[in-house]
Amino acid sequence: MLQVGVAAALGGAIGLERELNAQSAGLRTHILVALGAALFTVAGADALHTDPTRVAAQVVTGIGFLGAGAILRAGATVHGLTTAASLWVTAATGVAVGLHAWVAALVSAALALSVLRLLKRAEFAPRRTLELTVELIAGTPPTAVEEAVQVLLPAARVTRVRHSTAGHHILYFLARIEGGQTLTLICERLLAIEGVCSVDLAR
Repeated sequence: MLQVGVAAALGGAIGLERELNAQSAGLRTHILVALGAALFTVAGADALHTDPTRVAAQVVTGIGFLGAGAILRAGATVHGLTTAASLWVTAATGVAVGLHAWVAALVSAALALSVLRLLKRAEFAPRRTLELTVELIAGTPPTAVEEAVQVLLPAARVTRVRHSTAGHHILYFLARIEGGQTLTLICERLLAIEGVCSVDLAR
C-alpha cells in the first residue's frame, strides 16, 4: 500500500505540472501510469519464480504506446514529445518505488519537475518551424533564389524541388525562425527576391 501510494503521489506531482500547461496527458494520466507501473512491479516481485526486472521491462514496452498517443504532428511541427517523455519518466519512477528504490524515485521525480519547470524558463526565445513554398518565374536560376532565401532565413534548407520542362521551378523549404519575426514580414521579404513570383508559408 505504501509503495503504490508513494508512486501515485510522485506521478501526481509530475502530472500536475503537465496539467497546468494544458497538455493532453495531465494529472490523472500520470497518476495512473505511476500507480500501474508500481503495482506491476510489486506483483512481479511477490510472484514465485519471477524476476521483477522482467516485469519492469514489459512496463517500459507498454508505456511506449501511451507516449506515442501523446505525440501529435501539425505540418512540420511535432507536439507532445515532452509529455511523452514525462510519461516515460513517471513509469520509471513507479517501477523504482515498486523495487524499494526510494531515493532514486524521489530524486528522479524532483529532477523531472526541475527540468519541466525551471529549464523551460532558461530556454531560448520560442522558435517556429515553417514550411516555405517558393515559386519562381520561368527561367530564374533556382540556386540563386535558394541562396537569397538562406540569407533571410539562415536555418532554411531545401527539402524538395519541383521542375517543369518549361523552366518553371518550385522550391520547398523547411525553416526555423525567431519568435519575434512575423509571417507577413517574412513573406514580403521573400517576394522581394528577384525571380520569385509567389510564396506560401505554413506552420
